[in-house]
Amino acid sequence: MISIIIPTRNEERKIVTTLRCLQEIRKKKICEIICIDGSSIDKTIEKAHNLTDIILKHQPCRSLQLNIGASVASGEILLFLHADTTISPEEIINLNNGINKIKWGFYKIKFDSKKIQFKILAFFINLRSKVFKYATGDQAIFVENKLFNSIGGFSNLKLMEDVNICSKLLKIHRPFFNKFHVITSSRRWDDYGFISTIFKMRLLRLMYYLGVKTEYLEKQYK
Repeated sequence: MISIIIPTRNEERKIVTTLRCLQEIRKKKICEIICIDGSSIDKTIEKAHNLTDIILKHQPCRSLQLNIGASVASGEILLFLHADTTISPEEIINLNNGINKIKWGFYKIKFDSKKIQFKILAFFINLRSKVFKYATGDQAIFVENKLFNSIGGFSNLKLMEDVNICSKLLKIHRPFFNKFHVITSSRRWDDYGFISTIFKMRLLRLMYYLGVKTEYLEKQYK
């Protein structure tokens, strides 16, 4: 079984779309869905209530939310899914069928926008992931439950927890770069500007590699 772990905070606009397509395979016990909410003040929990197996509450810190979700997961594979990212049930079935062969990996990405700049952005994100063998959280990172526990899960970081865990996992095993796509929201680029958002994300990642504390990076990300 696949444990799908979703950290949320004020995601009432997106969470139903993310969860609804997974309900048939959830009922067949191919997957379980665990939502860890970070003090939402909207209707996220209310809307997710009947569409998940477990809902937990925690302070808003994505790395801690993910670790808490993993601690109650019963699946052989943990799949960490953003609330604004959708994955097809067929891909969960494929992942479940390959449980004994998989250590960790991630998916290619598409955006929910048809604008050409997002197709170009997705191309370069996927190329980066193939070459450098790491992913960001919106690419739906998945990892064997035993392996996840053996490395101590996500490090307690305020930002870049996804890049960090890929680095830890890469030291143990090469990732499985799934040829299929997940679809993620373009809302951050739309809200804050396409070029400026790309620049900010690259700058934050550079600062992370240079050793800047993630508490500071989180403040700049918001």
